[in-house]
Amino acid sequence: MALFTKIGGMGLLLSLVCSPLWADFSLDQIPPIKDKTPITLVAETGFWTDYLREQMLPAFTRQTGVQVRVVSTPLDDMFALQQDSLQTAKGNYDLLTMEAGWAKEWAANGYTVPLEELANLYDPGGTQAMSHYLEPYYPALLSILSYHGEVHAIPYNNYVMGNHYRRDLFEHPDEQRAFSKRFGYPLAPPSTLAQLRDIAAFFTRKAGDSLAGKRLDYPFYGVALMSGDRPHINDEFSAMLWSEGDNWFAPVYESNGEVHHFDVSRNLEKKIKVAALYQDLKHFAVPADDNFAFNEAADALANGRTAMWPFAYNNLWYKSAAVEQRIEGAVLDVAQVPGGRPYVGAYAFAVSYDSRNPEASYWLLKYMGSYQAQYHYAMGGGNPCRMDVATHTDFQKPELKAIGGAFLASHQANLGWGDGVHKLGHFTSSAMGQIYPELAKSCFAVSRNPARAGQYFGELNQTILRLQNSFGEKAALER
Repeated sequence: MALFTKIGGMGLLLSLVCSPLWADFSLDQIPPIKDKTPITLVAETGFWTDYLREQMLPAFTRQTGVQVRVVSTPLDDMFALQQDSLQTAKGNYDLLTMEAGWAKEWAANGYTVPLEELANLYDPGGTQAMSHYLEPYYPALLSILSYHGEVHAIPYNNYVMGNHYRRDLFEHPDEQRAFSKRFGYPLAPPSTLAQLRDIAAFFTRKAGDSLAGKRLDYPFYGVALMSGDRPHINDEFSAMLWSEGDNWFAPVYESNGEVHHFDVSRNLEKKIKVAALYQDLKHFAVPADDNFAFNEAADALANGRTAMWPFAYNNLWYKSAAVEQRIEGAVLDVAQVPGGRPYVGAYAFAVSYDSRNPEASYWLLKYMGSYQAQYHYAMGGGNPCRMDVATHTDFQKPELKAIGGAFLASHQANLGWGDGVHKLGHFTSSAMGQIYPELAKSCFAVSRNPARAGQYFGELNQTILRLQNSFGEKAALER
């Protein structure tokens, strides 16, 4: 949290970010666009697409005369849909939606255009205008979406993790006394993985047991884990692994700041330790099948089945917060993840290299990333990527807790990464789109058979080496 503490604490921070530090971008700043060729935008299915269609895109067309078609697609289909067009230069999509893990791979393949290049071509303010425009965005997110120091995309949906926990249970006097007597330290949201295990065990109860002075009619669990055969199990494993000071693979830099190669460590000790802890935590977790992921974990918390979702995506806060309406006396709060190294990233928009109207696409990109757009996205339950929106005092009002209750925690988590993303192959490899699915497969296999963790992680090392050396720009070496 170095960047957060450096500027003097929460009070000063809020007074700064709620002041007009950054000039906003608005439609009237768009110069006349001569090329009226319609543009096509790929957007995530849901309220964001609805808002674009109903509000933003009609306003953009009125201002510029450029029509915008929206291709709405679920996140699961988004990569393949766009990749097919990009690989064959079909020009189907002018504005792409990407997950952060694809950013460097697409940039390395030349599929996306650097924002500064577009600004130099189309913006009267040139590259300086784009630099100023990006100031409110979290540096860690922009770093993930950059390639060779150039930002290629503007993030809109931030899924940094937090610990969504039942504050009413953690602060109940009976529970505090019982925990302190059993473990010898005060009950509070866990800051370490060891504490996470203790608290998970403590809050796991059988039907008929007492919880916060009430008899349980059903089993209750200490944690919800995204332990199904879905990509998200890797995000939990990664957060735990990073908190142990380890990584899946790591960049080694030259003196000029460029990546020279990637190291893949033969030492599997910490990975095996995390696998053992994860398996132990599953004893205290909401029962999960192979499809159990973020929606199921959020529902388990919202329905009063668990004390905490320790590696929750903060953009799911609005789902977790339903517990306050469904369970009498429930109070939800958010803390930083145990270990302090949350999974981080964002979904983002970028202009495609084969856009049929890159000028209009550039201006629509800026409009969709404006303060107005991010504010409305946040009001709909999305987790914003701009500091001026995430820290706006509107979202600290009690009546907006179900929407913005995790925004300040996300703000701290994003700032807490600082330049840490540069130290992980996860966020620096141009082959991450190929590697990420293999990480998820291995983590799931290990979670089902932890006794073979050494074998699975050793095989994963060989897979990372093969994929990085086949698809990445820089070599990977096993050390």
